[in-house]
Amino acid sequence: MRHQPGFISANIHRSLDGVRVVNNAQWKSKEAFENMLQNPEVQRHMNEALGVSQPEPHLYQVVSVYHG
Repeated sequence: MRHQPGFISANIHRSLDGVRVVNNAQWKSKEAFENMLQNPEVQRHMNEALGVSQPEPHLYQVVSVYHG
């Protein structure tokens, strides 16, 4: 994904019980995210992921950022 236009970053979080994984990816815009989904190479990657997971995708807007 890091080579897709508009990609900013991704953080993968695993639940402490090892059952769930969250991919928190940031994109410059909703349009950049939607364009990425239209890329045939990305679609092949996503289809492979569907073979081993049950994704529940949601889009969010960043409203606040805190740093320690």
